Amino acid sequence: MARSHHRPKKHHPQQQHAVSAKTKNKGMIVITIFGAVFGMLLGYLISANLVALVVGLIGGAALGYFIGNAIDSSK
Repeated sequence: MARSHHRPKKHHPQQQHAVSAKTKNKGMIVITIFGAVFGMLLGYLISANLVALVVGLIGGAALGYFIGNAIDSSK
C-alpha cells in the first residue's frame, strides 16, 4: 500500500501578481490633470486672455502626460 504521507510535498512557485493596466496608468492621468490646471493658471497669470489659457492648458497637459508616462513606465 502506498504511504502518501511519507512522500515529499510538491511546492508550487508563488505567482507574481501582475499590475493591471488600469492601476498602471492611474498616475499618468492624475499628473496630466494637474499639469493642465497648472498650465491654465500659468497662462492666466502671464496674460489674462483666452488664447493664453488654451495654450497653457494644452502645454501643461502635454507636459503632465509625458512626465506621468515616464513615471508609470518606471514602475
